[in-house]
Amino acid sequence: MANELASSTSPYLRAHADNPVDWRMWTKDNLAEAARRDVPLLISIGYSTCHWCHVMAHESFEDEAIARIINENFLPIKIDREELPDIDAYYMNALQAMRGQGGWPMTIFATAAGSPFYAGTYFPPAPRGNLPAFTQVLSAVSQTWTDRRDEVTEMTQRMDRGLADMASAVSDALPAEAASELLSAEELDSAAESLLDSYDPAWGGFGKAPKFPPLMNLMQLLATFVRLGGTTSAREGTLAPGKVDRVGADGHLEGELVLDCLIAVRSTFARIASGGMRDQVRGGIARYSVDRQWFVPHFEKMLYDNGLYLRAVVQWAKVERALNPTSKWLALAEREITDTANFLLADISDGDRFIAALDADSLNSDGVLEEGAAYVVTPEEFAEVGEEGLLQLVDSPAAAELSGSVVAAIRIIDWLGMDEVPFDESHPAPWETSATAAQRDGLRKLLDQRPQPARDEKTITEWNSLAITALAEAALYTDAALSTDGSLPADAVLSADASVGWGSQAAHLWDAMVARFGGSGSGPSADSAAGFDSGDSPRLDVRRSFTGDTPGPGQAGLADWAQFITAGITVRQLPDSSVQVNDLKSWGTTMFANFTAEDEVLEVFDSMGDEILDVRASDPVDNTVPSGRSAAAEVALLLAEIGVDGSAGSSVHAGNDVADDLSAGGLLELRDRLLGVYRALAGRAPRGCGHALWQSERALKPVRVATRNATLSDIAAKHPAVTLITGATGVPAEDGSEVEVPEGAAIVCQGTQCSLPVTTAEDLKKLLDA
Repeated sequence: MANELASSTSPYLRAHADNPVDWRMWTKDNLAEAARRDVPLLISIGYSTCHWCHVMAHESFEDEAIARIINENFLPIKIDREELPDIDAYYMNALQAMRGQGGWPMTIFATAAGSPFYAGTYFPPAPRGNLPAFTQVLSAVSQTWTDRRDEVTEMTQRMDRGLADMASAVSDALPAEAASELLSAEELDSAAESLLDSYDPAWGGFGKAPKFPPLMNLMQLLATFVRLGGTTSAREGTLAPGKVDRVGADGHLEGELVLDCLIAVRSTFARIASGGMRDQVRGGIARYSVDRQWFVPHFEKMLYDNGLYLRAVVQWAKVERALNPTSKWLALAEREITDTANFLLADISDGDRFIAALDADSLNSDGVLEEGAAYVVTPEEFAEVGEEGLLQLVDSPAAAELSGSVVAAIRIIDWLGMDEVPFDESHPAPWETSATAAQRDGLRKLLDQRPQPARDEKTITEWNSLAITALAEAALYTDAALSTDGSLPADAVLSADASVGWGSQAAHLWDAMVARFGGSGSGPSADSAAGFDSGDSPRLDVRRSFTGDTPGPGQAGLADWAQFITAGITVRQLPDSSVQVNDLKSWGTTMFANFTAEDEVLEVFDSMGDEILDVRASDPVDNTVPSGRSAAAEVALLLAEIGVDGSAGSSVHAGNDVADDLSAGGLLELRDRLLGVYRALAGRAPRGCGHALWQSERALKPVRVATRNATLSDIAAKHPAVTLITGATGVPAEDGSEVEVPEGAAIVCQGTQCSLPVTTAEDLKKLLDA
């Protein structure tokens, strides 16, 4: 008989519905039952693509004898960390405080009030190495609960105090003056230098194995390169085209910050794009590389990784196009744009939304779940598809436990560094040859016949929004690249049809998301004659997650709101967008009202709080995704650049000093206060604040291009310094109306400082390069 999880919105929880363990969900009623029974909670937290979660489920939670012990002595609770990230974060803090490290599956023992007193991660069914058997842990915890309750009470009191202190520690540690100033150019230079100290010149990336794709840090370094004049130096001839194209081919730094930023970016992207962590057959990247070389992945594919990867390679392509629109580097960047965008739509979407993830495990030929079974091939299988193209099998000790070899394209590195190998219409990129196309087609047919990895079908608002933003940015860039530069060899991988398709899909996905929140998702053109929209904005019920159209158990957090609004601002830049300025401003007001508070310093909260655990945490670290704080800083930056006036049509009055002053000036101050706290992290731990440092770079010199001319808009869309494209200046004229953009012209603005209108491509380029 199925347990309570059968009715869950989480595919991860539903996978445990037939366990003999009497799993419950995280509710007040279930905790109250634990209190009535006077038993502790056994809280198990994981997620659908967690390999060791599956292992523990099979070994222990499917075992009748172990289930009997759990059911008799505990009230078992199962939580999907992606649906309830605030609960996961709370208990992860407890786990790290008790054990010194964390991970999933997370196994927490707590009182009926949710207060933890013992914690661990994976426990095997029998003793293994230094790990006790799960039954031993269950027996010891149950005995302690029964015989030494005073020790449990003492531990929970200490942990409750400690976790409450941890929740406020970040805010308490910030002096007011440090939180109000944006990082300076010198501080951002130091942050880039500190980051480069951990750069791996042989294989790209930062640090040692395992290696996670450092996408936010790469966007930071690209912005630093542009700010230091890297693209303008190339155009002015300070850097000769031949030298620019050779920089980064061997991965070694040269000791000059502006060049080293470009070298680290190029080397890291090239190694990821040519390795086995990047799916060379279907596109997309896996979660991380087990080895230093980016050869062998941990095979799950997460929506957020691929959304961030697409955002990052679009930024990379803008810089490469500004340096040399016929270079091999640009060709590789645009290959990554195309394959990643197409992967998102083909493999990790579901009509009107993106799903959360694809599992690492799938059934092998023996019908047993095995990591990588859907992706690895044997030498014999590979020989049948042909060995003449770019693709090859890699040999790595990290792949020892796999049933086959990983497919990679590591000869791309050689091609990038060979000046004697031409790249033109007669000599295409190695991934464009007929032999490589045959390899990909043959491998796809082979792999498509295998059982496919399970899909986590739930939609996470934060990740869905991030991917919509990335898809819209890819459409804007691709349309601009094709329409302004004509047909170039490096453009062979791009197509106008793909650009239109990505843009229309981004708009469709945005409209569907708004509709799920209770809005209409459509309306008149966002760029009215005055630049602002009239009427009340829809009050949305933004949720953390959905399965189909059914909302999950968690309220939307700061990161969900921030990525949602950023997606709307980005989609608004697409042709014929329906996104309205007034809606964006109202939603921004709601977000800042719900998740900030004015005190001696600006307090920022990641969640609305839980009805059971009365803690509102704030973690500023950019980890696998941007933190809520740095994502909110991007919203403040972009809304300020739109030029939304604080009195412009908003029906939301928050009763919050921060949220009630969302004028352009108020937004700029808020942006600086959100980003100023990263001063403490920037020099010491830049890998933990990549997104915040990228926003800090953008905030030093935000560039807004206002135009309704398609040609001029396309120039802006591919320029690496442009922050926002809009149809209106957002700047008030002396009579209170808005400064209008003449037909066929463009105006370049930074805040309220705007240029005179220009009407030619050459004049616009001069303004943008100034």
